[in-house]
Amino acid sequence: MDRRDVLKMLAGAAALGGCPAWAQDGFPSRMMKVVVAYPPGGVTDIAGRLMAEILSKELGKPAIVENKGGGTGTIAQQYVLQQPHDGHVLLSGGLGGLILPVILNPNLPVDPQASFTPVAQVAEFVNVLLVGRDVKARNVSELIEYAKANPGKLNYATNGVGTSAHFTSELFNLQAGTKVIHIPYRSSGEVISGLRNGDVHMAFANAPAVNALVKAGTLRAIAVTSAQRTKDLPDVPTMMESGMPEFVVTSWLGAYAAAGTSPDVIRKLGEVIVRGAQQPENVQRFETVGFQVATKDAAAYAAFNRAELARWKEVARLANIRAEG
Repeated sequence: MDRRDVLKMLAGAAALGGCPAWAQDGFPSRMMKVVVAYPPGGVTDIAGRLMAEILSKELGKPAIVENKGGGTGTIAQQYVLQQPHDGHVLLSGGLGGLILPVILNPNLPVDPQASFTPVAQVAEFVNVLLVGRDVKARNVSELIEYAKANPGKLNYATNGVGTSAHFTSELFNLQAGTKVIHIPYRSSGEVISGLRNGDVHMAFANAPAVNALVKAGTLRAIAVTSAQRTKDLPDVPTMMESGMPEFVVTSWLGAYAAAGTSPDVIRKLGEVIVRGAQQPENVQRFETVGFQVATKDAAAYAAFNRAELARWKEVARLANIRAEG
């Protein structure tokens, strides 16, 4: 089953009601929505559709996905905030949409940290450290050794300033003590082309987007950023195994509700989403599209969001990461 099959399946299943798990308390009382700040087919959208299916099955009410792209996520966020703050409309998001933009721009139209309450984390996907075709380093230690001996001669590419790839790469510079130069591209596809033609020396890329290319030998991976090796690339060591014991980075996704939603509703929604995501059939669906199920309930997810915000704020400060313009 590939990504397109999963999307087709979810489009139908999410609109069907199942057996309510705790409908006796009156929630939900109507159709639910999971709002995604990106077009259909991306990782946030796929996670949102899986969450919508879980909600529909567990709560016995239809749950649909609405895509509200644009405005670096603020259009979707504003839309959710305009709805009743009662838990019936949730936002699908994570690191790239609700943490990093706040760090770069404190004057956003919506402050995600103040405006939304974390409900549950459902999954994460790791990054892969790729090296270009002309890079001789066979592992992370050799890459660091060369970079230190040749400061400023290596570059790393990302899909833009302020992206998770940018923050992850600067974390590498900070922890490794290197000075690898940033080259921001406009898209991940351009980064991959740069690696293949030799213009790019290294890049951190989302695993779901490059796993097939690594397996085919088109791209060369020397590490993954998760705490453990991944099922998709079992022969690629972690950064921790490669001599960087504190380097663990994942891009994570979950559900958020508008601030002011009842704590009881937040807690119950978190329990439902976590329970559903852990079901074997849903674990398989997440893994089919490159995710790893990694659940946190509402309380744990809120604490994790606070820790991630503090962590990446410090990286931005030390690396002098600033928004363009």
